[in-house]
Amino acid sequence: MIKENNFNFKGFWAKYNDYEIIKSNNEFYIRPIKNSEYTIYDVYDVDKEILKDFLLIGRETLNYTNNRDIECNLMSTETKYQELVLDFVKKYGLLGDLTYSPLNTKLISAGEVYLQGYSEITKVSANNYIKPFFVEDENILNIDFNNGLNESIIKYVYGNNPTDKLPNLQEDFNLVFSERYTEKIARILFYSKLLYKIFESTENSISEDNEDKKAIYQKYASEFIPNNIAFSFNFDDNKVSLDWQFNSLKQAMEVLLGLNEANDRKELKMCKHCGKPFIAKNLKAEYDSISCRNVANVYKNREKNK
Repeated sequence: MIKENNFNFKGFWAKYNDYEIIKSNNEFYIRPIKNSEYTIYDVYDVDKEILKDFLLIGRETLNYTNNRDIECNLMSTETKYQELVLDFVKKYGLLGDLTYSPLNTKLISAGEVYLQGYSEITKVSANNYIKPFFVEDENILNIDFNNGLNESIIKYVYGNNPTDKLPNLQEDFNLVFSERYTEKIARILFYSKLLYKIFESTENSISEDNEDKKAIYQKYASEFIPNNIAFSFNFDDNKVSLDWQFNSLKQAMEVLLGLNEANDRKELKMCKHCGKPFIAKNLKAEYDSISCRNVANVYKNREKNK
């Protein structure tokens, strides 16, 4: 999807080989298991797979019976949904929620974080923003993120041997890739639901015949604006390409979704019968399985015979 175009997207991300679910103040979080090992991979080597797998979680959230659980807090307490998130994170890593929202970078060095509100930019201290991502760890109480990088922060984030832990990445990514870093399961579920609804609306806006429904789908999809996207020109090999390093796995999936939906030769599609995202083996594929195609044909024949 990506590497066929003139994009020099830098897509390296870290994942640990094992994660655990923990409970704190009646909320559920996910984090790497202590002393687990990490690996680095290129998101764009698995761009279609990662987007499909995340959208599948989003589709599953729509089957939750409690329609009032908008932010997925109750859903996150159920084993079924916890395991969906755990399986995804084991394959691809956490989403990088900490680095997704800030307008500035190098949060510790700055000592403060700028966030885009509905009508204005707000400022919070680095302590108040960063510490909620490190739950159930009493050592966090002794860490001060407001006054720049220091030895105690380095030891806290990396342990006693920091040179083993991604030393060349900027400090914000080092926080996200720390084995102490946690993300709230409810937020992951909520974001997967949001992204699936965008995907579903965009797909339906093309296939829907009813003009009123089509307008509703298009309006919903058009309100989706990816977060903090910025790029620069690259002139290597005597040609122009775009350089871009995403700030989180969340942001990467937003871009992947946008590029997929705007592609006339898209490989990731939505099954016209069941709504599942699937990687199409050919451009004409409309269903994710033979059974879905057969059931859809039965319905079509019934409509013709009415």
